[in-house]
Amino acid sequence: MSKGSVEKFPSIDAQLRLLAPAKVSEDDKLVEYVALLLDRFLDILQDLHGEVVRETVQELYELSAEYESKHDPKKLDELGNLLISLDPGNSIVIASSFSHMLNLANLAEEVQIAFRRRIKLKKGDFADEASATTESDFEETLKRLVGKLKKTPQEIFDALKSQTVDLVLTAHPTQSVRRSLLQKHGRIRNCLTQLYAKDITPDDKQELDEALHREIQAAFRTDEIRRIPPTPQDEMRAGMSYFHETIWKGVPQFLRRVDTALKNLGINERLPYNAPLIQFSSWMGGDRDGNPRVTPEVTRDVCLLARMMAANLYFSQIKI
Repeated sequence: MSKGSVEKFPSIDAQLRLLAPAKVSEDDKLVEYVALLLDRFLDILQDLHGEVVRETVQELYELSAEYESKHDPKKLDELGNLLISLDPGNSIVIASSFSHMLNLANLAEEVQIAFRRRIKLKKGDFADEASATTESDFEETLKRLVGKLKKTPQEIFDALKSQTVDLVLTAHPTQSVRRSLLQKHGRIRNCLTQLYAKDITPDDKQELDEALHREIQAAFRTDEIRRIPPTPQDEMRAGMSYFHETIWKGVPQFLRRVDTALKNLGINERLPYNAPLIQFSSWMGGDRDGNPRVTPEVTRDVCLLARMMAANLYFSQIKI
């Protein structure tokens, strides 16, 4: 089985290209992103665990993809027989490999969505109703409200001042991702994004490719499982890591885009600072009906922890 065979693996995106090519954007790079990440990962897997493990993972992947595309019972039987025949030691490595491959596929999809969004913004393609439910630009949404629903800019502004989107953070011990792994995934995303920049130089590309290899290997060798059951305080820290990594910078950026969209509609007034368009709540440390370890004392600790983290975030922005 050749090392480059991963590039021909079927995927939902590849099937869409065949079934409805007219509906697939020419700028859709998901297949290319996934192929690159999985190819790098399989090279790492072979270096760490040998060619036999790599070929087994590839064969399992191909059988799964073939069954998904053709629903051939023979392929399912082959897949089952291959899984049953696995050595117990290799089974753990192979299961971990597929978990990591799914993570990489998700990261590729996130980069692809961001890339496709930038292309649509350049072309002004967000106004079509077909994509409005899954992909939308705030400014295009406001334009639809004015153009099709005949709302006035002032009505939109008044509605925004009186509404709040409350995003509630929750966590489950089996679902919370370790912060160290989140950080590695973030660096993989950044490497992948920069690798496909139009102005990248050959030297930069080589450096980014090497950095991508290092980060994928580091993520694969990071234990995904917490060996000690997390406390509610640990769950809160894991939830707060999303603020550190994305929310703290993402929300202000979104609010600035809201102000720009309103200005383009003719509203020169910014949303008041006391109008919380977005606010955050947390279920972590307050789950009294599902977690027997959550007590009033735990809830108090978690609230104090959240306040300290918020204060640290604000303090980090103060330049003395």
